[in-house]
Amino acid sequence: MRIIILFLLSLILFSCSSRSSESNEPLDLVEDPATTNFSLTDLQGEWHMVTQEEGEWVLFYACDADNTTVTIKGDSIIIGWGQDATAGKIESWSAENEKLSLVVNDSYETNVYQVQPAEDGLMQWLLWDDSEGQSLFVHDRDKNKYRVVKQPCKECWEDCDEDSDL
Repeated sequence: MRIIILFLLSLILFSCSSRSSESNEPLDLVEDPATTNFSLTDLQGEWHMVTQEEGEWVLFYACDADNTTVTIKGDSIIIGWGQDATAGKIESWSAENEKLSLVVNDSYETNVYQVQPAEDGLMQWLLWDDSEGQSLFVHDRDKNKYRVVKQPCKECWEDCDEDSDL
């Protein structure tokens, strides 16, 4: 059911984004382009969180949640938190010292998310306001370079069918 809801939410958001990007209004709102070579266009696409497990970066799927993802298309952003999602419009962004700050309106509140390039083509995202810290994400085009780890169902639920895992 979550997948269907996320799909429908993505479809609606992306169709709205497609229409808004046809308006020829510039999305590049960098205050000083000379401060960085990194821009919002570098973030377009889907990003998957990688998790350190036994000294290796992996794509981790918990038994009771999906992996965290960030999808950017035009001026739209969807953050799949694992069990739910947040969709919003990138109202503005600025770049400074190889770090982008995205001001996102999700119709409930305005959040600022920060992102900067990390090693090995990964991106560091600061999505949480608490002590979670920055998380590393890999672009969809490179995710096949990482091993997928699926947490066994029995670690979360007493009565589960292992075949029903991702």
